[in-house]
Amino acid sequence: MATNLVMLSGVLAKHELRYTPKGTPFLEVVLLGKRAVGNHQIFFRGDLTFYGKLAEHWSEALEVGQAYRACGRLEYESWEKEGVKGSRLRVVGNELFTLTEADIRDEDRGPMLYNAENRVLLLGNLTTDPEIRQTGNKTPIAKAQLGFSSWDYSAQTARNHYVELEAWGSLAAQFASLKKGDSLWVEGALKTEVWEDKETGAKRYRRLLEASHITRLGRYSQAKAA
Repeated sequence: MATNLVMLSGVLAKHELRYTPKGTPFLEVVLLGKRAVGNHQIFFRGDLTFYGKLAEHWSEALEVGQAYRACGRLEYESWEKEGVKGSRLRVVGNELFTLTEADIRDEDRGPMLYNAENRVLLLGNLTTDPEIRQTGNKTPIAKAQLGFSSWDYSAQTARNHYVELEAWGSLAAQFASLKKGDSLWVEGALKTEVWEDKETGAKRYRRLLEASHITRLGRYSQAKAA
């Protein structure tokens, strides 16, 4: 099994309690914040889902406009409906805390947490060879996919997950020496791309991981250890 940790903080923009067809409560939470990148503050939206009795408890305790810190994990879902395949990368929350000392500032879109946390730690294997290209201003950009697994206790089986990786500049150049199957430790931030479907006009979303640090890992060999 792989390391899979997500840490997000932000101002609560909205929350909604719903139930699955089997009656399991789940709480959808939206946190808004700006994370520090160099001398800039970069906006992000953190969408999380919490399940179970705590979801019902938090639905009554949470306050819009209050700053919170959440911890969770990434989960990949895929489906096929009427012959059309779809997938999404979700953040499933495990813990939620109130931030008592927070730099909240009022902006046009509402209260915003500055110096918010948007951090992901993942350990997995590349499922594709990285693709390296350059933007119009000659900045290198790398694209790849990382695969990892988790144990599903309810189904008593392992589940596979996939996340798209993106890296820029000097970090993108490091991907040139990597290949499919390589084990990586990745640190980065969640990023959501939004575009309009040319055929339907509907908005489309894709969540990916913008890497800030990668470490190539070797495989432990029991034969060598012996």
